[in-house]
Amino acid sequence: MLRALLIGLTLLHLGPGLAFALLAFGCGDGALRLAPLCDGGLGAFIRLTLALWVALTLAALSWALIRGECVHDRPRPRQRAVTLLALVGCGSAWAAIGQWLTNQPAAWLVLPATVAAGWLALANPLACTASCPAPDDCPRT
Repeated sequence: MLRALLIGLTLLHLGPGLAFALLAFGCGDGALRLAPLCDGGLGAFIRLTLALWVALTLAALSWALIRGECVHDRPRPRQRAVTLLALVGCGSAWAAIGQWLTNQPAAWLVLPATVAAGWLALANPLACTASCPAPDDCPRT
């Protein structure tokens, strides 16, 4: 329960914090060109905060699904499909935010990178196996 509360508070504060940082440092002559958002005032801040909350929530959901899958002995195809869809949704949200902020189509490279990183974390056999109390109790590979 405490973990869920801490994750919720973290996501609640990261959305406006990241939105403020993007608007504060991205509206100058920097690499980001946030011209549509720089003149938007509070409305632009709220839209950016909501978009970041969606992306951060999808990222937290994807990570929770990956961590939950590592607890089971055998792979579950339905759970893996849900995890893959969550990873695709997370990558799409971050790519859409990147496209929206920079107006560059290269932001969509985040999608395959997110799916690959999440799937590699899921496929790591060392993270999914529990340590054996005695060497004789470990299954032979």
